[in-house]
Amino acid sequence: MQFGKMLALGLVLALGGCASFTKDEVAPVTLPSMANYANKPNVYVDFDFYQGEPKSASAVEVPQARDQLKPQLQKILADSGLFGRVTLDEFEKQPGDYSLRLKMYNHPPNAGSMVLAFISGLSMMIIPAYGSDQYTLSLEAQDGQGQAVTTASNHDAVGTWIGIWFIPLMANTPKDAVNDTFTRQVNALLKQMVDNNNLKYSALDAGIPRA
Repeated sequence: MQFGKMLALGLVLALGGCASFTKDEVAPVTLPSMANYANKPNVYVDFDFYQGEPKSASAVEVPQARDQLKPQLQKILADSGLFGRVTLDEFEKQPGDYSLRLKMYNHPPNAGSMVLAFISGLSMMIIPAYGSDQYTLSLEAQDGQGQAVTTASNHDAVGTWIGIWFIPLMANTPKDAVNDTFTRQVNALLKQMVDNNNLKYSALDAGIPRA
């Protein structure tokens, strides 16, 4: 049954127009510059992607989605300039490294999105269909001694229109929309963590840690 629904949606996407747009619930942020700090925290980042409600025992891990977002996460972390050494490989974690655990939950508001897509397909794309994917991202951070230093989360969404009317807007791909939403969510959590002084930095001109 689930395979049939996925096949129906795949045919809809292949034969008709598809355009995705971010809901912009999380605004873009400007990360603080740490250029004046000689010693930046080294971090190990553990990232998981789930399908289901946040913190629900029934949420299912989706490794394929995690792997698709990993390159974007690596770019976000590198571009942030907030850290010294960054690794997403647990075997490369070293004593004293901070641990950041990111969990992304994809939870549609209801089951109507797939039904609408199927109806749109049966109507030869004349009836437009709309689906909304909700994304909750949580961050849990521990210092080098394993003590919790912060816990935070935020929420955003991506809306997708399907139908022949949206062929001119097909450049607005679901992948681009999700990457944009993911980037804003991660950066917002990183900024909150740094602004709250949850990480320690040592300045160039003083040996006093940034607490």
